[in-house]
Amino acid sequence: MYLSELKIWNFRKFGSGSNDLNPDTPDLVVPFKKGVNILIGENDSGKTAIVDAIKIVLKTHSADWIRIEHEDFFKDTQKLRIELKFIELTPKEASHFTEWLGWYGEEGSVQPYLRVILEVSRRFDRILPFDIRAGVDEYGHQLTAEAREYLKATYLKPLRNANAELIPRKNSRLSQIFAGHEAFKNRENDHLLVERILELNYHIKNYFDGKDKDGNDLQEKELKGKELKNEIDKYLKSFANKSTQFEVSGGNLKSILESLWLLFENDMNLGLGSHNLLFISSELLHLNKKDWSGIRLGLIEEIEAHLHPQIQLQVVEKLQEYEDIQLIFTTHSPNIASKISLEKLIMCCNGNAYPMGNEYTKLRATDYTFLERFLDVTKSNLFFAKGVILVEGWAEELFLPALASKIGINLTEKGVSIVNLGNTAFLRYSRIFKREKEPHLELPVAIITDVDVKPDAYKNIIADTETEEDVVMADKISAKENKYNGHNVKTFVSPHWTLEYCLSLSEIIRKPFFAAVLNALKEQKEDEGVQDLTSYNTEIANIDTKFNNWGDAQLDIAFSIYNNYVLGKKISKSIIAQHFSEQLKNATITKEQIEADQEIKYLIDAIKYASGNN
Repeated sequence: MYLSELKIWNFRKFGSGSNDLNPDTPDLVVPFKKGVNILIGENDSGKTAIVDAIKIVLKTHSADWIRIEHEDFFKDTQKLRIELKFIELTPKEASHFTEWLGWYGEEGSVQPYLRVILEVSRRFDRILPFDIRAGVDEYGHQLTAEAREYLKATYLKPLRNANAELIPRKNSRLSQIFAGHEAFKNRENDHLLVERILELNYHIKNYFDGKDKDGNDLQEKELKGKELKNEIDKYLKSFANKSTQFEVSGGNLKSILESLWLLFENDMNLGLGSHNLLFISSELLHLNKKDWSGIRLGLIEEIEAHLHPQIQLQVVEKLQEYEDIQLIFTTHSPNIASKISLEKLIMCCNGNAYPMGNEYTKLRATDYTFLERFLDVTKSNLFFAKGVILVEGWAEELFLPALASKIGINLTEKGVSIVNLGNTAFLRYSRIFKREKEPHLELPVAIITDVDVKPDAYKNIIADTETEEDVVMADKISAKENKYNGHNVKTFVSPHWTLEYCLSLSEIIRKPFFAAVLNALKEQKEDEGVQDLTSYNTEIANIDTKFNNWGDAQLDIAFSIYNNYVLGKKISKSIIAQHFSEQLKNATITKEQIEADQEIKYLIDAIKYASGNN
């Protein structure tokens, strides 16, 4: 069996504020799949609340101290409710919950399900007693302690000190895991290790008594242990008329397990990352134990804690292979988000959870295949953002933050991720954010793209080229908007040809942009090994003179900058963007001037939309 659904009313940040809890209208519904489920999203998006809701209802094998606090109630509400639904129970699993089961499916294929309910009330400063219940009606019936044992989850806390969890101590986590394994279960009195420890304790006792294994006196050089014992006994007898005895681990299986260390073979002084791997491995052993007919559910927060990025990928890749174990874990790691199958991700955003499975998004089967190939670490940060800007290439990614800064918007502070697709596959990426049904994702997603219609001057190069005079530009722009728009996704199309051409057309931006073009050209020539850079330095130094004497029409100036320099001299657009960012920072251009510029208005509108300033 596995946890298929979580429902929440008035728990932490997920609430309506009403004390009249309607079972048919939960404040949050989170569907889960078999195997691995990953909760992703920005800080405070509710990932931990979802894990804690499950943990509060089920409790854990490690006997963590878990209870309802006043902070668990949404704002000042007086009631909260959590429901968990388990499906695909085997007959043996179902036998533990016979009196609480419901049934679903069509005639001939009816299957049992288990719904577990937690409802808690408070009055003033007192949280009222409550039970964990189960059943098909609104309130269910109290679960017995025995039944609840089969519902306990395994939990790995965030930023855990795995070393402390693994060290020998009374009731250590390692001893709890091992005690339930078939190697040790129900073998307290007849285990081989107990026999060996008793044998060792016999030798230890003899040593401190000054005897060998056969009871003969030891040689004088080996009597220091007896002298030590006699010295302690001398003091002890004077205090309490008692004598001492030395032994290891007490000679029973529980104390033996509590004294065990778990280490890498031939390695000592392990770091936090190594201890974390050992801890995760031992917990998986617990989840995969034989002869267990309860749930096999692991809750892991911040699985990437203390793990090197490459190790993170290895761990997650392997975890996906365990189909018989259900794992729900949270992560802040784009590394992990890029490695996991998109269908296993659940994005937490604005008080809701959005599964990325094909039944929930507008993504098509081929989109999943494409995105699994190309949704890499740099692009996966879109899952952790408050706003997203999808762009075609490096140029937009590099200079948009500088442009935003000129109008008083810090994209980093706003939590906006600029995602460089390296292509024009906007449709595939935009469908990540489009939902098949409500609730729709409220995360603002801006697409910035070129209209890709050449100016009329291009006919001087290729006569039969389609240019602006041959089309209705508004229709071209509208067609691109309609292609990508939907729900929270909004497209911002350049009013002319390309981004760089629009920058060249802008009377406000043109000069710093041209300076960036010339500096990028010089840098490119330096990289090519050109020794004499005099002509390039001269052109950069004389840029003011060139602009003052540039008497061509505005369209001709823009075409010359973009076509003759950027394209004609094959200057790297990304290098231009780097220099343009610096030029823009130092340029004496006001916010009002930029916002009034119609050539770059589409860029400003995209920035404002993604950052919530529209």
